[in-house]
Amino acid sequence: MNFHPIRIMCGFQDEWLYVCTFMDLFTGRIVGFCVLKNHSVQLVINAFFSAINKHPVPQIIHSDNGSEYDSKDFIQNLNNLGIRISGSAPGCPWENGYQESFYNQFKVDLGDPGRFNSLGELVYEIYKTIHAYNNTGIHTTLRMFPTAFNLQYQLAQIS
Repeated sequence: MNFHPIRIMCGFQDEWLYVCTFMDLFTGRIVGFCVLKNHSVQLVINAFFSAINKHPVPQIIHSDNGSEYDSKDFIQNLNNLGIRISGSAPGCPWENGYQESFYNQFKVDLGDPGRFNSLGELVYEIYKTIHAYNNTGIHTTLRMFPTAFNLQYQLAQIS
């Protein structure tokens, strides 16, 4: 299992929300994420621990070159768990194609963040959108939604 994190911003009125997700590249599932009002190392660490809370610790994490992924605290957590770190080369956005593709569709599915009456409604819709991606969205490469692919793979391992 390899995880690949990325973050985006969602503008809401005069505030920003930051979303960081960890994707299992094999199944295409979002296995961990965090939503915070600040862009910080804590955003990435929270999303990472969300991912490993219910999923096996990955062998490698591939990320872009954001400062939060290069932070001492984040790298120390990965090193303590024996996780190898891989980073994209500067100016090579296609190396993050899986997550970029997810976020392009995520923004479409989420719609205009300004339509909500409160920040809580926006956060709730972010959770719903990620859940829908994992459980009902057809992944073009897998030809099924990521949770179904994962279940099919798990059952094949038992047989």
